[in-house]
Amino acid sequence: MLGDEYFQLRSLLSEELHTLAELIRDLGGDTESIAIIENLIASLKEPFVFVVVGEVNVGKSTFLNALFGQDFSRTGVMPTTDKILFFKHGPEFRIQPITSTLDEVHVPNDLLKDFHIVDTPGTNSIENEHQEITERFVPIADLVIFVFSAMNPWGASAWQFLDKVHKNWMRNVIFVLQQCDLRTPEEVQVITDYMGQLTRQRYGQDFPLFPVSARMAYMARNAGEDRERMLAESGFNQLEPYISNLVGHNAARLNKLSSTVRLARQLLNHLGESVAQRSQQAQQSAAMIQEFLTEREMQVDRTLKKILPALDATERDYHEACLRVADLAEDALATKHAFTKEPSPEDEEIKSESLDHRLFQDLLQRSGDRWRQVGIILEEDYLQYDRFLHSQGRGTLFPEDSPLPTEADPELRRLFAAHIDSTIRRFVLGLKLDDAIEPGLKRARKRARWVPWLLLPVLAAVGAAWYFDGPIGAAISAGGGMLLLGFAMLITQSALNHTRGELIDRLETSTMKLRDMLLKQVQSDVESLFARFIPLLQPAQLEANAQEQQLLAHTERLVRLTETFHTFQREMAR
Repeated sequence: MLGDEYFQLRSLLSEELHTLAELIRDLGGDTESIAIIENLIASLKEPFVFVVVGEVNVGKSTFLNALFGQDFSRTGVMPTTDKILFFKHGPEFRIQPITSTLDEVHVPNDLLKDFHIVDTPGTNSIENEHQEITERFVPIADLVIFVFSAMNPWGASAWQFLDKVHKNWMRNVIFVLQQCDLRTPEEVQVITDYMGQLTRQRYGQDFPLFPVSARMAYMARNAGEDRERMLAESGFNQLEPYISNLVGHNAARLNKLSSTVRLARQLLNHLGESVAQRSQQAQQSAAMIQEFLTEREMQVDRTLKKILPALDATERDYHEACLRVADLAEDALATKHAFTKEPSPEDEEIKSESLDHRLFQDLLQRSGDRWRQVGIILEEDYLQYDRFLHSQGRGTLFPEDSPLPTEADPELRRLFAAHIDSTIRRFVLGLKLDDAIEPGLKRARKRARWVPWLLLPVLAAVGAAWYFDGPIGAAISAGGGMLLLGFAMLITQSALNHTRGELIDRLETSTMKLRDMLLKQVQSDVESLFARFIPLLQPAQLEANAQEQQLLAHTERLVRLTETFHTFQREMAR
């Protein structure tokens, strides 16, 4: 196709302009910039205008058929008329009268998207159209083709029409000597030499002159064999590259392309500055959100460090409570309880106030105020971080006029105290101190039951000794009986002492467990407390990161477009 290189460049430029418009839309750009690009794209589609002039029957229709590879005359595109015909692309064939001497012909032919063809009536048919052709079409024409017949190139009307063409427009004029297949090469050479001499004498310049046979060129395009030979003999091998070169190096068109590229680069530069600024803001926003998240983690650590002394003090309180409970256990494990068959009313009272309950109450009494103070610390730290977020996050996390918080959640301290109370309760109940004492008492009572049964044999032995041996024998028997009873008492006391020892060991070894349980509960509460800010910070972080990545992708698109338009500039500068 004529001007392939130019049209390919124009098509690529149009695609990149569409990409630029899409990028501006993606970035929420102004409608003015988009409108400018759309106008640039529309201007690129402006077709080349070819004006064909010649006398009647010089073969203009055949020439156009051969040049564009389309059978205009056969398809009815070029109806015989004495009017000027302006051929444009349209969805369907339609003739629209413009003036009494001009018709627009709309044809569904793709080549007419790039080329508008002005076919004039024969210069020797109607003289009145000459002025309209020269004034309306020749000034805007990219190329004016004067078609002469090799059988009669001296028709006065064609040369008179050329006289009317302004000298400034003659740079776009070429001569085509048609029907050269009807002449010998020698005759053609004589004619072309004379036409060149005539134009130099008459207009002071040479015009590009191409002797051709349009009939042969048209046949070559549809021939299966000898196509190259016929095309070479037709003269179109010289004409077509010349026209393609005119199309591809048309100064006005190239200037338009250059202006389009320059304007596009200006828009790109402006867009690049905007994207760079927005990228910087997105990076700052992402960094700020990350700073908030890091500060949240640091605040959790700082708060936990403030609470560690409370854990140490609670550990000391527990030791003191354990000593008090141990004293109570001493009474519960007294020997007299081993010889009690049924619990006395005093034992029932002790049972109602179990060691577990006493330990729990004693520990809460000693450490309750301290943990309430810790709740106040949590509330203050939470409020401090909340105020920090509001002051630093105005315009990003919060509106610009957002007031600073004045108080924390009133439920915070109550929930924390309830959690600590529940943790201590679970810990104490897990000790099961009363259950630890009960087995020892049962074993002691079981052994104590043998004492009454031993008393009768001892008395019998003492009586028998008295009877047989007198007072001395009775005394000896009584001493042996006392030893036996003492041994029974010793076994009973040993069982009680063992139980007492197990209780003390359980209390001593439970200290670290209490500390671990309290530490885990405190860590959980502090993390949960400051985790309230995560639903605010994490979505903001994801949004900032996504925006940063999106702007990075847009920046890469901008860089590629900038390089592409720079390449266009180099291409057009050659």
